[in-house]
Amino acid sequence: MTGTLFALKLRLFRNGPHHERAFSLVTGLILAALVIAGSIMASRGTIHEGWIAMALTVWGGMWVFGPLTQPRHDPSVISREWLRGYPLRPWRLAWALSWTELLGVGPLITLACLASLVVLAAPGGPAAAAIAAGAVVAQLYLLVWAGKTVAALAARLLQTRAGMTTAATQTAVMLALSFAGWVPIAAWLLPRLGKGDTTLAPPDLGHLPAPVIDVLAALPTGWSYGAALAARDGAGFGATMPPLAALLMVGALLQLGWIALTARVLRRPPHRAAPRRPAVPGRPLSLPFTGPQVSAVVSRELATWLRDPARGVELRTAWLTPLLMALIIALTDWSWALPLAGPAAAVFGAMAAVNTYALDGTALWQLLTTPGALRADVRGRMAARAMLFGVPSLVLTAVLWAATGSPLGGAAVGGAVAATATSCAAAPLLALLMPAVGTDARDRIYPGQRAGDPTGGQMTIFPVVVLAAVLPGVIGAVCGGSGWVTVLSGILLAGTVLYATPALTVRLLHRRGTSLLEAMASRDAATVRSSTP
Repeated sequence: MTGTLFALKLRLFRNGPHHERAFSLVTGLILAALVIAGSIMASRGTIHEGWIAMALTVWGGMWVFGPLTQPRHDPSVISREWLRGYPLRPWRLAWALSWTELLGVGPLITLACLASLVVLAAPGGPAAAAIAAGAVVAQLYLLVWAGKTVAALAARLLQTRAGMTTAATQTAVMLALSFAGWVPIAAWLLPRLGKGDTTLAPPDLGHLPAPVIDVLAALPTGWSYGAALAARDGAGFGATMPPLAALLMVGALLQLGWIALTARVLRRPPHRAAPRRPAVPGRPLSLPFTGPQVSAVVSRELATWLRDPARGVELRTAWLTPLLMALIIALTDWSWALPLAGPAAAVFGAMAAVNTYALDGTALWQLLTTPGALRADVRGRMAARAMLFGVPSLVLTAVLWAATGSPLGGAAVGGAVAATATSCAAAPLLALLMPAVGTDARDRIYPGQRAGDPTGGQMTIFPVVVLAAVLPGVIGAVCGGSGWVTVLSGILLAGTVLYATPALTVRLLHRRGTSLLEAMASRDAATVRSSTP
């Protein structure tokens, strides 16, 4: 059975989408090459070998915390839902599946990174290099099962309301660290940048403090590092074998834990949707400057954002991330950069709302068969996004500008206005161009339940909205740094985008609506692509 599952996974790799996997492979191999180059420099005494321990700790941390950044119900390539109906014992099936989890891009690039340990141990002779090679395999075994177990636990946690909030919080933390984690380092290197002084204060990278290296080596991600150095220094059996045995033993325990979680999933029948919130809003909103049709769409969208668990996690994440980014920046001397968290909120809002048509499911047929409904639907979705993401972005920018008196306040306000308008206009358009079809929202009871993978749409809208956020500041700088010019250019850019894009979206919805509906019914986005003229 294990061989059959391996063949199935290889076939899925060969015939499935390759873009994201190829990008991860190339990027990971480049990073692994940097770690190996660092180990070569450490062997020659150019840098201290403690930096390799630091690099391996960060690499291992990505295995543990990486699954938390994109929590999904079933993160494996071979879905558990495909195998529930087979007359096989769940434990036996989970055992066979567990070995296929070792096949993937992550283990491959991690193996390349851990080869740096062999480089470190090579000066000790062939025996030391052989022990280091064994340490590489044992460390890889532990890291793979640590990551898989964390992903399985996160998937199980997502099926509870507390888990949804936890998933949104942990995703927001990881995103905030990813986008603003560099600020403390930059503020350390350029402490007077806010006053226009670009004098660099380079740190001393000669040695890590010995207590720090001891802590890194004591962590599970450092056990192979300690074994490789002990082998190189000829410390003997008592210093090299215990870390390797510990790696294998902990890895085996984690693998058994993953098998138990997977067998439990295989035994459990699929859940049925039972939303606790009402399926339709009670009374439509009455909005100024809009007709009753647009107001009804806004009411429906607001109710859906609060009812659908997939959208609920995205909404919480988009609100929390800029607040955490502002907190990280506030802890440094770069308080002048705080208002920029406002445009960042518009960017995260755009990424959260990029796939709503595909998440709505086959309810699209009502719009296609009702005269005039498509125009009202597009405008209503834009208005709902403005209420959920645009207004908080503008308020956050204004409050942080008033609190800090930053010279970048005008650029931040202009950027927030332009980014909010671009986000509201571009998100429905990209939802039609790049739909990630999943389960109908009415059938979804937890966030990762076949909610599609909108990574492509998110990676597309991110640079577009960032460009819109930066453009008013660039125009203001070219015109002499006037804050009012910056704000005015942001308003003009927002007006242009809001005037031109909705008509294009409605026209595209007329042209591709039927094929998009067929894709939702068949859950195959290729139907939309094949029907594109």
